[in-house]
Amino acid sequence: MDELAEHGAIRAVFEDLGGYGALASQQGGAGEGPLIGHLQRTNIQLAAIAVFARKGLEQATVNDLLDAAQVSRRTFYKYFANKMEVLEGIYQTSVALLLARFREMQQVAGSPQQWLRAMVGRFFDYHLAVGPIIRLMQEEALRAQSPLAAHRQRAHQEMLRLLVERLEPELAPRDPLVYQALIWALEAASLDLLGRRASREEIERAKMVLADLLIASLCPRT
Repeated sequence: MDELAEHGAIRAVFEDLGGYGALASQQGGAGEGPLIGHLQRTNIQLAAIAVFARKGLEQATVNDLLDAAQVSRRTFYKYFANKMEVLEGIYQTSVALLLARFREMQQVAGSPQQWLRAMVGRFFDYHLAVGPIIRLMQEEALRAQSPLAAHRQRAHQEMLRLLVERLEPELAPRDPLVYQALIWALEAASLDLLGRRASREEIERAKMVLADLLIASLCPRT
């Protein structure tokens, strides 16, 4: 895939997850103001995704990011102090969009079981679409010294809160560690599949097995 096509694919995933509207909602804004205010910052992040995926964090330079986003150095430093802040922004944006989509899916899923299965499917579809950057960010977030580590912990807390909000009105309360363990299972499965560049068939199997695991753990038959 050439650079132009790669950037187009990334933007398509971004829009599928809700795009600028979801970002504005997550940031608590209304109207056109937040969209305009965050447009340039988000465009830099989108352009940087392909650079980080192709070169890795260590090899990618600020000049690479400038070229990819087609912005001036002055514009870049208006929004970011360095390339790590760009990666940090990509991670936060990715989490915000994915969680926003999970919340939207609550409105159309008929039962907790259907929602859990749809959510797991979306999680792995997203990873399949932009795998290399997901793997890079996940591995970086696992480093205790990384700025991404704190964002990972907050993402887990948000996901745990979402599970509780959706499931506990209808099902028996669970020990929070149960939810956390299932989030860890999703994360570990994702890292393994991305690290091995698993086939679509393996990913489809993982979607089914992980969804079954969540449903069996959180929605046991009475």
